[in-house]
Amino acid sequence: MGSEENVVIEVIGEGLADIGSVEKTDLPDSGIVPILLHKLCGKPGQMRVKRRPFAFLVGKKLPQKVQFAKRQACHNKSRGAVFVLDSEGGPMELKAKRGDLEDGRGRELPDFPMAIGVAQPCIESWLLAAPEAIRRGLEFAATPQVPDAPENLPAPCQDPRNNPKTALATAAGHSGGKVSAAQMDKIAAAINDFAQLRARCPLGFAPFADEVDRQIRPLFSVR
Repeated sequence: MGSEENVVIEVIGEGLADIGSVEKTDLPDSGIVPILLHKLCGKPGQMRVKRRPFAFLVGKKLPQKVQFAKRQACHNKSRGAVFVLDSEGGPMELKAKRGDLEDGRGRELPDFPMAIGVAQPCIESWLLAAPEAIRRGLEFAATPQVPDAPENLPAPCQDPRNNPKTALATAAGHSGGKVSAAQMDKIAAAINDFAQLRARCPLGFAPFADEVDRQIRPLFSVR
């Protein structure tokens, strides 16, 4: 038998650290979401990702942007889509954004696979939940100290000095600075303990992992 055909998944998100370089269809080896998506699906060799920022769409709200992203992925003949963004707030903002994502996904194309996720309060909390991955990814001699519950930290817009971004910078040895997208890729690539990640990020990562299990991983199951 010949090699299996590539399966393209469109990954829609907010920035370079989240999804990697946009408008490229290639291996899922850059961007936190593509890297973790690949791992959650069992590292299938035929996975390719097309990265896109979600459309601005003047006058349209988040559900309409999700609906548009889903329609566009289907039109592009991709096999599925993943849409992830930050809550940028507390539990109420998280609930509202997840509701908007579910609303937009459910408006059309019910048979087209789409996983949704909301990081609480931002995607850096997922990396903070994996201190051993920080050590391995950045080749530290010792495991850095990290907050026990990164999702309980304020959003960057709420507290610029104390949030998952600044906590990750401190853990990575960049107090007062920031962690580069390339360094975040290395940390994400070193994450292996998803049970720990689910336990430490029950509001954002755990539901996202469940979404991937239901919506995207079956595309790579052996038939």
